[in-house]
Amino acid sequence: MAIAKLKQIPRAPDQRMQPPAKTVQVDGNVATSLDKRSTKSLQILSAAAKIFNRRGFHETSVADVAEALGVSKPFLYYYLKNKDDILFECSRIATDHLHDMLDEVRKANVSGWDKLELLFRGYARVMTTDFGICLIRNTAPGSLPGDSREKLWVGRRRLNREVEQIIARGIADGSIRPVDPIALSFAIFGAFNWITYWFRENGPLTPDEISERFLDVFARGARSVPTPVPAPKIRNTGK
Repeated sequence: MAIAKLKQIPRAPDQRMQPPAKTVQVDGNVATSLDKRSTKSLQILSAAAKIFNRRGFHETSVADVAEALGVSKPFLYYYLKNKDDILFECSRIATDHLHDMLDEVRKANVSGWDKLELLFRGYARVMTTDFGICLIRNTAPGSLPGDSREKLWVGRRRLNREVEQIIARGIADGSIRPVDPIALSFAIFGAFNWITYWFRENGPLTPDEISERFLDVFARGARSVPTPVPAPKIRNTGK
């Protein structure tokens, strides 16, 4: 996907843009309440996420991002501190989207399994955006300073705990058979996180179709259970 060029518009320090009050969408990536600076920041982050996902974080420089946007490095530094800051903001947007989705799932008055399905359908939609892919593929240990990585992991641990609690409620209400909630949580997250490595926008399956197929496997399993063959009836001969 082509990356839109930005116009370099010089601004005085006291004229920096404030975070937008409404939802902003750039190249299919939606962000609400950016902590940085409005639409320009989102355009920079969207372009950076695409390049990080294509080349890898360590193989991408700030100059690469500036070149893709058609701006200078000083222009980028006006909006974001450095490459680590760009990665952190890309990942934070994805994390915020996940927790917005989680807030909606909490409101659903459904069984534990149905709530788990709702959550991972939403999870697949976030993980197939540029920001979601960036969160999974580019925040491995060593990619970010410890304090920034810890901020992201606090949010991810919160999501993990929530999923384990949903599984436990499903076991209690009978919609999920007795299993280890942590093991099931790890298994589902492992499957859905791997989507970020092979999903393509122009591929044969949409995010919803992918989540539907994955959840069917988790719900029904893969092993075919043979239909029991009834025992032959024994005639009573009277002997």
